[in-house]
Amino acid sequence: MVAETMDKLNQLIDKHLSFYQKNEKKSFDRARRFYRGDFFSNKGASDLGDSGNSLLSSKNLVYAIADTAVSALLGPNPVVAANPRNPDSEDAAPAVNGFMEYVFHSNKMRRRAATALIDAVLCKRGIFKTGWSTVEDRPVVKVVDPSALFFDMTVRDVDDVRYWLEATVMPWSEFKARVQSGRYKSEKLGDIRPDRYPSWMLDRSQKGQTNTVRDSFQWVTVWEYYDRQRNIVQHYVKQADAVVFEDKIDYIPYSMFSLNHSGVDCLGLSEVQLILDQQQTVNDLLSHMKQITYLMIPRILYDAGRITEEDLNKAVESSTGAFIGVAPENSEALRNLATLFYPMPMPDSPQGVKEFIARQEDDAAFISALAEAARGQVTGARTATEMAIIDSQMRNRLATREGHLNDSLQDVAAKAFYLSKLYMSEAKTVRVSGERRWDTVTIDSIADVLVDFEMTTHHPMQRNPAVVLESMIQMLPMLVQSPHIDVRQLTEELIEGIGLSKNVLMPPKDAAMSAAAAQQQELMIAGAQSPDGASQALTDTQQALDENVVEIAPGAAPAEAAPEEVLAAGGGAPIRQQ
Repeated sequence: MVAETMDKLNQLIDKHLSFYQKNEKKSFDRARRFYRGDFFSNKGASDLGDSGNSLLSSKNLVYAIADTAVSALLGPNPVVAANPRNPDSEDAAPAVNGFMEYVFHSNKMRRRAATALIDAVLCKRGIFKTGWSTVEDRPVVKVVDPSALFFDMTVRDVDDVRYWLEATVMPWSEFKARVQSGRYKSEKLGDIRPDRYPSWMLDRSQKGQTNTVRDSFQWVTVWEYYDRQRNIVQHYVKQADAVVFEDKIDYIPYSMFSLNHSGVDCLGLSEVQLILDQQQTVNDLLSHMKQITYLMIPRILYDAGRITEEDLNKAVESSTGAFIGVAPENSEALRNLATLFYPMPMPDSPQGVKEFIARQEDDAAFISALAEAARGQVTGARTATEMAIIDSQMRNRLATREGHLNDSLQDVAAKAFYLSKLYMSEAKTVRVSGERRWDTVTIDSIADVLVDFEMTTHHPMQRNPAVVLESMIQMLPMLVQSPHIDVRQLTEELIEGIGLSKNVLMPPKDAAMSAAAAQQQELMIAGAQSPDGASQALTDTQQALDENVVEIAPGAAPAEAAPEEVLAAGGGAPIRQQ
């Protein structure tokens, strides 16, 4: 059975590597090269020289698309909100939100999500990997290179993938440490030798620039295989044909998303790769236009038979008012200097080239919604109506892409919370979301909490102070007078809408006591004229204050909810870091 499994893994790895190198590697390398601005493959060649390189020109549409994707789809900081799945989990939701803010902040999710999003723009897929660190006692989230992860290509949706296969390149010292700790076991451990970094995982620039640095270390490629049908995870070393680790799994660590569906399988579709031909055409035409522009710089021809270049150089380099001696061939003819020089023909800038460049850029915007958004400019918009129209026009084609990214981040949050419910050993003190107070989260306090996570969408329009101020002025009188509106919640929304923190609000208990104290002071001032009425009003105020305190005080602790699985069955085992 073990030999059959190893033979299956060996064949599976060979087939996936062959498919990747034939169908995806060239397009991945080309998109990444264009993103970095390396458009001309022979730019560094010696036969071109500096003068040839100076005539090259480019306009980086690929970088503009990737940069627009990060700013338009991701927002300033990824945040998830917990939605309770039963009444017993309602009270724990604020603490869970604070805990997930701590998890995302400790994992630098803004930076990692931007990296995964750029991978999706350039290389079809963005991939997160969620595991558990026993050293830091918290979930850890990494971004996996799309070139290093293979999976079941017979399904059309990522949730139906039956197996995952990741090439993990680890230093030889780390591999030996896992062997010595007893984590890796096999009869063929003696056949495993350190090797160079796999060349198929590197593009051309990495091979040339960092190859010497990578070769300073010794590496071992370990293939992590997750089988959802048998619910097992295996670590396989291909050079020794040995399975060095095997365990049961209860969740899959990968959260993969694509901005566009391929229409065939779940490999995804990169719209950047659809406009690479337009990008190359624009750069070629811009290089020709640059050469034409250089040729339009005035140049002067002279009659070398009547005056030497040395005499002309002396005339040009001499100071103002200096006397310059020349030895012409024909002194009489030299008396009229205008006859020595001739105008050089100058080319005209072809209008058709400019129009074709604009057409290629329009074609790129027509194909890619991100290219269209990159070209969009918002000028003079101040009112809420104008901003709403512009915002809806820019987001109508981006909504699906944003939803795919949000689904992936929500899946990361669910897996991180699931692992915390299983393996967290120390209590975490977190700030309760939306309040001033702090709370302690332990494995016991969240063990029975059932929540779903939803991304808090970033809306730039709602962050525009002029728009918020105008909307507030128009709606505030009606909202304040309505008996169905909670004035405190309205105040929180307004404060958050103009970019301030909710921490500027006093807690409800302090606000009630402050209002009661102000009312008591007014009654004491009025009591100078009517002491009996002031005394009665003071008693009523104290009673109202006591009632507010009773309403604010928490009630009895809710009954514990029955344990329930957070994720669907058939996931993968946690990836622990020693």
